[in-house]
This record gives sequence, structure tokens and C-alpha cells, in this order.
Amino acid sequence: MAILKKAAAFTRRLAAALPLLALAPAHAGPSEYEIKAAFIYQIARLVEWPANVGVPMRLCILGDDPFGAALDSIRGRPVGARSLEVALPGAGVPLHECALLFVAAPAEKSLDRVVALSRGAGMLTIGDTEGFAQRGAMVNFFLDGDKVRFEINRNAVRQGGLRISSKLLSLARLVD
Repeated sequence: MAILKKAAAFTRRLAAALPLLALAPAHAGPSEYEIKAAFIYQIARLVEWPANVGVPMRLCILGDDPFGAALDSIRGRPVGARSLEVALPGAGVPLHECALLFVAAPAEKSLDRVVALSRGAGMLTIGDTEGFAQRGAMVNFFLDGDKVRFEINRNAVRQGGLRISSKLLSLARLVD
């Protein structure tokens, strides 16, 4: 019963974020990356961040940007007392200044370096490539039919110096 209540609360929060996707054509549902952007924002809100995370909180994309305009819906949104800033590839932002780092599939070869960089750094690593969570990414999106789901590597989260809410963990596929 408690799990159902947690799932319902998360769904309500996610549904609250979905109006941000109203820029999509009326006849089309949100795209895969619009949904992933909304998830990233909601996940960021359910992480306990260390005090040394910068202001604004920076989401960086490593590799080719698969989101396009989808990230516009979360840019500037509040995450606790911080606002979310998006740094696209080529912005010249050093990786250690990123609170959230999305590793796009073409940057897969950099994952081992990113995982090492994130240890103890308070950086949430995110990807959407099969096997990323098993290789040390903290959050990894995957498709289950036409639905976007995510998995969480709890050990990687702990090593990164972050804490993720039990509500979020209850909705994820857990990887250790």
C-alpha cells in the first residue's frame, strides 16, 4: 500500500512537470527526450545534494545532444534553493562543475572516466545506453515497450556522495 502511495505521489509530481511539454504539437504526445528531460528534473528534486553543489545547479550533456529543445522545458526550474542551468556540449564547462552529467550514447567511451570523476564529487551521472548502470552510471533510462523507465545503481550513488529518496528508489529498477 505504501509503495502504491509513493508511486501515485511521484506520478502526480511527474504529471505536474508534463505541462512543461506543452510546446510539443497538440496532436503528438511528448517525445522520448521530452519525457527524459522531465524525469531528469524530477529526479534532481529527489536527490539529497551536498552543500558544495554550485548555484545554479548545472546539468551538462557529454557527447552529442539528443534532447534538442526538450531541455528548454526544465532550464531555470528550481531544484531546492537552486535553479537548473543546462550546459550543452561545446559550452566549455569543466565536467567537475556539473551537478548532473548526462552521458549521451556517442560518449560511451568516456563513461569509465566519468564514473571515476563522479566518486565523492556529488555529481549525478545519467545515461540512456544499455549497460550504463551496470558499468557505474547512477541513473540509466531504458525503454519498456513505448514507456521510458529508469534504473538506479545504488552503489554508484553512495560512492558519488549522494542520497536518493526512497520514493524514487521504489520506482526504479535497482542495479548493484
